[in-house]
Amino acid sequence: MELFDAIEALQMSLVSSNNEQANALLAEGLSCLNGLTDGWAQLLESVDLVYKHFGTELTQVQLQELKKIQSTVSRVL
Repeated sequence: MELFDAIEALQMSLVSSNNEQANALLAEGLSCLNGLTDGWAQLLESVDLVYKHFGTELTQVQLQELKKIQSTVSRVL
């Protein structure tokens, strides 16, 4: 449950900093979760895309949270 809370908190932070596109990518990744490995892989891909495309626009706190989420999802895989 902590992972989903962390993702939700990051999404709220992204919205409050007017980064709707990064938020949408995370939401898309979450929508792919189906309990199978491929769903987790798609979530990880979304997290990676947020980092790749929006990393320079994120605050240090957002980047740290994104890296924690990335690490956790990687361990699930």
